[in-house]
This record gives sequence, structure tokens and C-alpha cells, in this order.
Amino acid sequence: MTQAVPLSRQAAIALLERYFRCVDDKDMAGVLDCLTGDCHFRIESDQLDHRGRDSGVRMMFERLFGRYERIWHGNFRWVFDEPEQILACQLDVINMEPSGAEHRKYNASFYHLREGRIAYAGIYMSGVNVLV
Repeated sequence: MTQAVPLSRQAAIALLERYFRCVDDKDMAGVLDCLTGDCHFRIESDQLDHRGRDSGVRMMFERLFGRYERIWHGNFRWVFDEPEQILACQLDVINMEPSGAEHRKYNASFYHLREGRIAYAGIYMSGVNVLV
């Protein structure tokens, strides 16, 4: 079995920007395509784990997409460790409820990449955890 070529900084950022675009568009197939089958999302600020692309992580996104009318991620600031394939990100988040109420957040996340996909996400989130 051949090992996948590590992503460049540009390719790693493009992967994460695609991932966030899919989340904002509530494109479940697109989100899942960015993840490894055994991916693990840990909401570090709440010590909460979601494991498995097609099980725990998928259910996390189903709840998020059902809860909010609009989701937006932006104002990204990236730091990339190419040899380790770890991408750190600071970003702003806005979640809008169907009632129009907005929840603004400032997050920091660490993404471990494997074979060109997200294998692990460690997320530090301000305010109430929306990824329950």
C-alpha cells in the first residue's frame, strides 16, 4: 500500500475552506467527503467527543443543520505544520436560528490531516457549544 502524498499548505487550506463551505451550505455529502471514515471531532471546550464519519460525526452535523437556519464561518487565520499535517485555524462563526436570533462565536481549531482528509478536529468554541 502506498502512502498518500502530504498536502501542501495551499492544498490543506483549500481542503478546510471546502469543508467550511460545505458546512455553511449544509451540504452533508460534501462535509463527509472531507473526512476520514474514522474521524474524531473533539469539542475541547466542553470535553465532548464525536467519533466516526458515518455515525457520531454525521449525527453531530445533522443536529447542527436542523437547528440553525443559516451557518457562516469566515475571517480565517491559518497556521500549518506541513510535516505533521496539522492545520490550526482561528475563525469567526455566526449561527442564525429560524427565529432570526444570531449566535456569534470566535473559535480556534486544530485539524489533523491524513490521506488528504480531516482525521481529527480539536475545537475550542466561545459561548454555548452548538456541536452537541
